[in-house]
Amino acid sequence: MENTEELEIDIEDIGTILKSSRLKSKKSMEEISGELCIRKIYLTALEEGDYETLPPVPYGVGYVRTYARYLGLNPERAVKLYKDAAKIEEQKAETEDVVPETNKSNVRHIILGILVLGLIYGGWELYAQKEDTQKTAAETVVQTEAEPVISETEAMPRPVENDMVTALPETAETLVQTEVEADIDAETNLQETPVQSAENGALEATAPEIRENNKVIVEFVGESWVELKDRSKVYFQGVFHAGDKKEIDYVDNLFLSVGRPENVKVFVKGAEKNLLNRRRKTNIPVDALE
Repeated sequence: MENTEELEIDIEDIGTILKSSRLKSKKSMEEISGELCIRKIYLTALEEGDYETLPPVPYGVGYVRTYARYLGLNPERAVKLYKDAAKIEEQKAETEDVVPETNKSNVRHIILGILVLGLIYGGWELYAQKEDTQKTAAETVVQTEAEPVISETEAMPRPVENDMVTALPETAETLVQTEVEADIDAETNLQETPVQSAENGALEATAPEIRENNKVIVEFVGESWVELKDRSKVYFQGVFHAGDKKEIDYVDNLFLSVGRPENVKVFVKGAEKNLLNRRRKTNIPVDALE
């Protein structure tokens, strides 16, 4: 049964408050999860302050309000403590994403080393190509010198003896037959030409169209809360399910918030982007996705 009496919250740690109140109620986590229809993993994450496991703040606020009301706590006070804690965690994640200044010099050294290795490799390739060219030229000279010289007399064709050639005069019947066969061949070529052109046209018609892809597409392989917006407009927001698909024309300065990145696929201008390597789940710059 849900407690009807609200308790005041004096401790600043929302996780400790929720866990202490649950233990006082002598109810198991499984029992509460079944009554509130909230997964046990999220209730545990609320008590332990595991904000990486929890969905974005809009989801979390609903969970905290429902859980606090069930335990007889002040739901608005609980929500405020949760938002403050979640904001601190998000600021920590953004700080960790910044590359320290001490590492920039190491990056420069690595890039310089790669350039030097590239120059050395390019010089070696040029030297090897030069050696191959010289070797090929030398082999050509040797082969040319080894070929036998043929005199002009031997190269001239031998005359055909007159007694081996016999010219057969063509009769009138032979000439007529030749002209008839030529007319038949010409007519056959005229009939085959349109068919061949039609076939070529059909082949050209089956060539696949090249479609320019200049969109941002979000596909869902499972349930997740997603919001896509820019600095002045929200394009879509809500809970989507497996098989759903949302797309918009690409614009600059888009920001993406995702509840469960493992259930979401994002395509920007035809290329799929990886969400799983991002520590933060809210206000992710779409142009920064890799």
